[in-house]
Amino acid sequence: MIFRNTGTIMPIWQVRRVDPGYLYVIEDKGRFKIGKTRSTKERLKAAKTWLPDMKLIGFKPFWDMSHNERLLHTGLSRFWYAGEWFNFDAEDEMREWFVDNFSAFSDKDPDMNSVNFIYWCHDGMLEFQIEMDRQKLTLPKFQRQESDVQRKVD
Repeated sequence: MIFRNTGTIMPIWQVRRVDPGYLYVIEDKGRFKIGKTRSTKERLKAAKTWLPDMKLIGFKPFWDMSHNERLLHTGLSRFWYAGEWFNFDAEDEMREWFVDNFSAFSDKDPDMNSVNFIYWCHDGMLEFQIEMDRQKLTLPKFQRQESDVQRKVD
């Protein structure tokens, strides 16, 4: 079992071992879906139904998956397209940074991933969460406000 010691706290980092699951990234036609799931097999089967040509970037195990997914969605608000979809169009460096860093997370160690995620978010994404909280906005409102992608569409 990949998710061991559920309900405990990791020493030193104080990460709670709650809400176990997987963050995943799927690419389709240059857009990226960032989501969460408890069942990788079922999610992949469903995704292939509605996106037969999609490319799976990865499923990565995390503790507190719902919170981490929200942090990712907030931190990448500038690239928000719609729903859980993000578009790094004309932002090759950012797309590479995101895909490379997400791919670097372990496929089997939610403890290591959850700790490394903290450092990753402090690499420029956390400021978006702070600003969203300061403005007292919901995530959808903040994404509409910050999205460069949506400004190009409008």
